[in-house]
Amino acid sequence: MNSANRLFLLVLCLSFLSKAWGAAWTGTPADTTSMTAFFMETKAELEALKQDYLLKIAPVQERLGAVNRELAKVATDEFKPEHFRLLLEKMRLEDDLKTAYTVFDVSITKARYAKGIELIKMMYEKILGLDHHFTSLQTYQSIMQMSNPNAYPEFQQAKDVLQKRLEKKNAIQLPNLLQANPFVSATFTLVASFLGEAEPKKKEADLEKIACILDFTLRMTNDLNVIYYETEFLKENNKALKEECMALFEAYTKVIGYNVPLDKCRKEDDWETLRDLLDKFVADLEKTAALKDERLMQEVVYKGQINLEFAVDRLLDFLNKYSAFIAQGEKYYQKFQVIVSNYQNEIVCAGQLPPQFATLKQEIGNSIAKFNEAYNIAELKGSKLKDLLYGY
Repeated sequence: MNSANRLFLLVLCLSFLSKAWGAAWTGTPADTTSMTAFFMETKAELEALKQDYLLKIAPVQERLGAVNRELAKVATDEFKPEHFRLLLEKMRLEDDLKTAYTVFDVSITKARYAKGIELIKMMYEKILGLDHHFTSLQTYQSIMQMSNPNAYPEFQQAKDVLQKRLEKKNAIQLPNLLQANPFVSATFTLVASFLGEAEPKKKEADLEKIACILDFTLRMTNDLNVIYYETEFLKENNKALKEECMALFEAYTKVIGYNVPLDKCRKEDDWETLRDLLDKFVADLEKTAALKDERLMQEVVYKGQINLEFAVDRLLDFLNKYSAFIAQGEKYYQKFQVIVSNYQNEIVCAGQLPPQFATLKQEIGNSIAKFNEAYNIAELKGSKLKDLLYGY
């Protein structure tokens, strides 16, 4: 095969890769709810590249087989011109196959790298969704209100009445600083109900009005605080994951000379620039490979390809961290669900429980569903993703 034919082969390969790239990366975020479709599409594109490569090398392999058969017929001790011609042709054909494989291997690496960009975009959108999820939760306000008996109007009214009775009898008044302390306030109210001036039946009736409030706040305060602090822990971990995703994007795209942060790239919809830089980067590698210079192959082509593959390796590490975080978050919310479902006097006190308690239970149930459906990506687990990115 002469140099003109080799150039034609390279142009064909680049043309096909450009079409495959156009299908793989349109510059718009991929559907974050359909990872299955993403995986099927990626597999189909890689398979198409493989089949195109096999189709292109088939005639070269066929001719190489014919040359080998002709050489087998020539006696080794006969140095005829035909013998040398066949040997030279064999060397050229083997060289063409090696170049074709290098171009194919680079095209596969490019396709995987491009899909990696899509995956980073998907993960970033999901992390932003999680960030919005944690921000929209009213966990802090709800828990502060639920765990503090002073936040209940009924309790405040009863406490004022009981305190006035205690003051009449004992001239004791709780300092303002301690009145704000929910535990001291609850204890003082109980003491006041027993020691204050009033008939026993009246005391019992007054205490009955706030019994559920005292029971709920004293029993559930520690558990509610667990929910609050562990929710804050998940929120901070999600922030760290967001920062790590942005750092990954920076390192991932630096390989091809792109230096715009992920949030700015997303905001300005600059994916086309990223695509053009990758096209140029890979085109340069393929042009260098076509020169068949062993030194350039080692210093430019292989090195450039390794840089792309290393970027994909870092992406896989991040995807594993994301999956682990989602699994952790789902377990935390399942734990929260057990906590809020085990208040033992819920039925007895149903009419006096704060509305925030029902809201919290609903938020926890919704969060479990989101972590299991919207944020969880089953395809990231196990070997499926690795097989897809390294299977050819």
